[in-house]
Amino acid sequence: MHGQPDPRPIAFGTLFVVAQHLDRLGDLVLAPLGLTTKQWLLLAVVQEGFAGGRPTLTQAAAAYGTSRQNVKAIARGLEAAGYLRIVADPDDRRATRLAVTDRVQIFTTPEWHAREEAFFAFAFGDLDAAEVARLAHLLQRWLAGVAARPVPAPPLAEQDATAR
Repeated sequence: MHGQPDPRPIAFGTLFVVAQHLDRLGDLVLAPLGLTTKQWLLLAVVQEGFAGGRPTLTQAAAAYGTSRQNVKAIARGLEAAGYLRIVADPDDRRATRLAVTDRVQIFTTPEWHAREEAFFAFAFGDLDAAEVARLAHLLQRWLAGVAARPVPAPPLAEQDATAR
């Protein structure tokens, strides 16, 4: 790879820029439902990642890829909007569970499917079906690897601490 730029920082940065665009566009699409993209994602994690179940805040945070406190804050907004209930676990008083409400049925309506299809056509319009499938596969594989590895101690933090 001598002479060629390292593609990793380019891929890493581009992923964040794409995420920013998708977050903004998703917020526009979801605004009529009173939701943000982050709230929609938590609903999807709870519904799809724990089908038929009621994950704890800790389980949802691990699947969502953020802290328990962040998930709790997002869940509170969803509870206020009527999409989710935050409930005490009847078997473990220390655990708090998330349960979707019937309000999520809005995502099964023909109107929502049309809106979702228009969004995906816009978001992936420059890629053909095979490219989207390959992208999905690569992202899922990458996520599985990243999520499975323990977070290393940041080497820069050690350098900063010794410099003080």
